[in-house]
Amino acid sequence: MGVGYSYVEDDSLLVTTDWQQAADATTLLKALVREVPTLQSSPLFLVAESYGGKYAATLGASVARAVRAGELGITLGGQDPRPGRRTNNQAVQLCD
Repeated sequence: MGVGYSYVEDDSLLVTTDWQQAADATTLLKALVREVPTLQSSPLFLVAESYGGKYAATLGASVARAVRAGELGITLGGQDPRPGRRTNNQAVQLCD
């Protein structure tokens, strides 16, 4: 999304939407779980602050879709429930 310390050598790789960043992060998570299979037995909790709460919601929805499709063998444990943030249930509703 071009925020913070974002950097790409090829501008065509710069993420421009929340859903693109969620897809990229889900792809990374799939690769991480393949490399460290013990992660499958631990629930994943998404925690973010400030604008990251928006990213956490779309990431939660993307991960939930991958789990439902059998592409990712983890348990989505939840998301930071502090006020102003979407809860895990709301993130999952985004993918329905």
